[in-house]
Amino acid sequence: MRNFTIATAQIGSARGDVSGNLVAHADAVAAAAPYDVSVLVFPELSLTGYEPDLAASLTFAADDARLDSLRRLAIQHRITLIVGAPIRNGADKPAIGAFILTPDGDIRTYLKMHLGASEIAHFSHGARPLTLDVDGQRLGISICADSSRESHPKTYADLGAQVYAAGVFLTREWYVDDAPRLQKYATKFGMLAVMANQGASTGTYESAGKSAIWAPGGHLLVQADGVERALLTATLAKSGWQGNLVRM
Repeated sequence: MRNFTIATAQIGSARGDVSGNLVAHADAVAAAAPYDVSVLVFPELSLTGYEPDLAASLTFAADDARLDSLRRLAIQHRITLIVGAPIRNGADKPAIGAFILTPDGDIRTYLKMHLGASEIAHFSHGARPLTLDVDGQRLGISICADSSRESHPKTYADLGAQVYAAGVFLTREWYVDDAPRLQKYATKFGMLAVMANQGASTGTYESAGKSAIWAPGGHLLVQADGVERALLTATLAKSGWQGNLVRM
């Protein structure tokens, strides 16, 4: 079994430009492939941009043909991809979701369980946590405001997760509260905490970037400087977790 490496893809998404955003995702996968990455985490709503007002018109389903190119890349490079999109779930409003595209060609979905106050008008809640086993590590999947409830990472810790993987969209204002929470959970629950924020995005909100990964115990393993296009990796070696920053 290969060493487990998880990476965040700090890319910027353009408002409503699914085709262009898919190209940015493909570029990130190409950048990650030489590092033998097991899991690549993209930011919240990475395929559409963080644009709540557009979500209803840009919803995805698991059998959506627009995912085909990423599905092929997951198979080709043996990388599990966690990508963000508004997802149809049978409710009157879409959910903020993540598609998990596996090297076996499978697609799973996670729906954000805890919404921010401004999201309730546009989105429905998810109901269930989702764990994912990859190369000997169990991941708990999270999206942004999920981490505002300590019960969310605790649920994953109780399920045996060693990694808390969060795709987020954080402005400078939101970052001040949200990033320290993830560090806290790395400390309290002994999990690797992974935060993939958008880079220089083009749309309604301005992302703060500064994606980061904290080792179990809360030590900052690696962090982006700002909103640059970057790949952050954490590899589990015999000596413990090792971080690396690669500019794309």
